[in-house]
Amino acid sequence: MALRAVRLTAMCVSLGLPLSACQAFLPRDETPVIPVSLAAAPPIGSSGQKLDAQGFPMIGHKPRGAMAQVSDEEVTKTETQYSRRAAGNARASDAGYRRDVAELQALAARQQAEADRALAAPAEDASSRAR
Repeated sequence: MALRAVRLTAMCVSLGLPLSACQAFLPRDETPVIPVSLAAAPPIGSSGQKLDAQGFPMIGHKPRGAMAQVSDEEVTKTETQYSRRAAGNARASDAGYRRDVAELQALAARQQAEADRALAAPAEDASSRAR
């Protein structure tokens, strides 16, 4: 009986000792603690996103920060150039698109015929073996 009490006491001490050591890492009161790595972080600044009169971001508008590198005329010229190229490519690719579709349809028909032949061959072999 005494041995059992000693074992029980030893088990309680061995379980309680590690748990009591964790209390040193916890704050003594309820105040939040900011870790040192977060306390040294730089402040968050403005993203440069254009805002409307109510302060909401204007989706699709360019941020003010990036535009300082080129002039507004250069940006307009580049956007116009790309929009013209995109419009030209859409018209030129219509015939190419139709050609690609016809080519893919022919390929699909060829592959379907090959698959039908491959599936028909084992069926013919099985029927000839059954005889």
